[in-house]
Amino acid sequence: MRLLILNDNVPSKGLLNDWGWSVLVEGKDRFIFDADTRPEVLSHNSKSLGVSLKGIDFVVLSHWHYDHYGGLSLVGKLNPGIPLYAPPGNWVLALRWGFRAVEVLDAGRIADGVWTSGPLGGFEQAVGVETPSGLVVIVGCSHPGVDRLTRAVLDVSGHGKAHLVIGGFHYPSRAALDRLAGMAEFIAPAHCSGEEAKAYVRKKYPDKFVGVRTGSVIEL
Repeated sequence: MRLLILNDNVPSKGLLNDWGWSVLVEGKDRFIFDADTRPEVLSHNSKSLGVSLKGIDFVVLSHWHYDHYGGLSLVGKLNPGIPLYAPPGNWVLALRWGFRAVEVLDAGRIADGVWTSGPLGGFEQAVGVETPSGLVVIVGCSHPGVDRLTRAVLDVSGHGKAHLVIGGFHYPSRAALDRLAGMAEFIAPAHCSGEEAKAYVRKKYPDKFVGVRTGSVIEL
């Protein structure tokens, strides 16, 4: 199984970049978690990285902010009729893009080995994906708190600890990062985490820190 970062705030040579977040997950299922801001970013980067955005089984949207859903029109066009698992929000857009809308209201199982935290505060969800290395938790912006989202995923999936937590941490406090470190073997702050959070994890938990950027590939 692997995670391929289609877009992160940190750029890479030869790839397009924007303030946003999008991950292609390739395992038992192929699915996209969040879809950046612009279709052209996903289109260019997927081609440059040698992966197809066709043949996607489903899409998970963390929350209805543009830097996470702006590229969904492309994914829907390439994969008409696939499920879009999202918190309550703009379903008119989802239907216009060609998705089968699945409103996520509670924590639970999305697919074999894929779990949702449910929308904390009715607003944002994270997912947990079972891998050969352990449970990987993917977050979007973590407005409710990356530690709270991770705990919710662990609780619903039955795992005691996450192998990796990756995504936007939304400028977390050091206390939240300390709590997260107790729940995860590896931590990959990205997108809206902020340089201070990255520096804190890198310094205090050097064996846990994983640096990611647009185009990063993580094999599990």
